[in-house]
Amino acid sequence: MKKIFILGAGCWGSTLATVYAEKGFKVTLWEPISENLEYIKLYRKPKFFKYVKIPPQVHITSKIEEIKNADVIFLVTPSIYVNETLSKLEPLKKKLNNKILISCVKGFEPTTLKTISTTIYEKLKIEMKQIFVFSGPSHAEEVAMGKPTAIVLAGINYKFLKILQKMLSTEIIRVYTNDDIIGVEVAGATKNVYAIAAGICDGLNLGNNAKSALLTRSIKEMVLIGKYFGAKITTFFGLAGIGDLLTTAYSSFSRNRTFGEYLALYKNVNIAKTKIKTSIEGYNTSKVLHIFSEKNKLDLPIAEEVYKIIYKNSSPENAIKNLLSRPLKEEFSWLD
Repeated sequence: MKKIFILGAGCWGSTLATVYAEKGFKVTLWEPISENLEYIKLYRKPKFFKYVKIPPQVHITSKIEEIKNADVIFLVTPSIYVNETLSKLEPLKKKLNNKILISCVKGFEPTTLKTISTTIYEKLKIEMKQIFVFSGPSHAEEVAMGKPTAIVLAGINYKFLKILQKMLSTEIIRVYTNDDIIGVEVAGATKNVYAIAAGICDGLNLGNNAKSALLTRSIKEMVLIGKYFGAKITTFFGLAGIGDLLTTAYSSFSRNRTFGEYLALYKNVNIAKTKIKTSIEGYNTSKVLHIFSEKNKLDLPIAEEVYKIIYKNSSPENAIKNLLSRPLKEEFSWLD
């Protein structure tokens, strides 16, 4: 498996293309928008890149049909574009029967509210044993700068998990395996909402005590959502869960954390979104979690307050008051 095709030439897609091209793989990076394509090609020139310098051996294209030559396909698009991207692949789905498809998407499909692996399975009619999930604390900027990270690769095909683990591990990326695809996906998606909450804590200058308590209780909510989907609880205490949550909640590179900070500072969702400029996964996932909690009576007070701030114009200060005034309870009563 020497040929990699990456769907999505954003920061993470470009970083993966760079890392694996430098490891010796033949890499194709796909970007559908011609204007973006020309901009991405500028990343080859040092004066244009900040973190990522795409090496010359990476083939950059807008022709999705070139995917037929790949052995391994990475899906690295924002969740809101997953359905559109997979629709472009539908005419080629017979060509995908013997290929590995790895999702790096940290969100839910916004129209169906399904996980991305389920969406891939239903849309492209390929077997679940061909679908894997790549997630964990992995800000592209740090990986692009050569800083070490550990990532979890989830799948149900043990043979290919071990092959891919070795293939995708590098001098700076250490890959662990996990057979809980759903848990890894749900953890990767939900942590973005709680990173927004952490950013709100930063914007309100509430301090480390409050932020640590918030993140600890956020893990509780992530586990409850995972249990709803049938995930393993242990997954949420690993790289895809608490690992990714901590990185996203504390890093200056985190769009979700920064978005939350701007929500607290400017008290205006549109201003906060404009300042981020790129896709904010937690913004969309917040609405998904609200629907989940409403339909299934899940107790997600932190996620609900984030939803109210984003979609109901509630104030961050009021959200903190609501959380602190909830009925007192035992810490682990939710595990019963």
